[in-house]
Amino acid sequence: MFGGIVIKGEGIGRQYGYPTANLNCLKKEVKISEGIYACYVYVRKKKYPAALAVQSDPWKVEVHIFDFNEDLYGSFIEVDLVQKVSEFEMYTNTKELIEKIGRDVQMVKDLLGV
Repeated sequence: MFGGIVIKGEGIGRQYGYPTANLNCLKKEVKISEGIYACYVYVRKKKYPAALAVQSDPWKVEVHIFDFNEDLYGSFIEVDLVQKVSEFEMYTNTKELIEKIGRDVQMVKDLLGV
């Protein structure tokens, strides 16, 4: 388990229909490889299912919390990993990227029973 404070991101996930909470985690604190993970996050002591994306270059840790629509900026949240579901992939085509995100999110939901 690891945690971080939610910071302002670029807003790209929101534009694609998958808003994320960007965490200010240090790379040495997050001892997992780049990829997409099924996880649970704890926000104000409440547990939520989520999909976690870890990107190594540039370093980025962000989590898409299912059925969640609260402002988290400045909040500390904890991430409890369940399982890696996919590798992180770069796309130049936005449509293909959004489709990949959708497949990854569905895999996470299936795994977590959401």
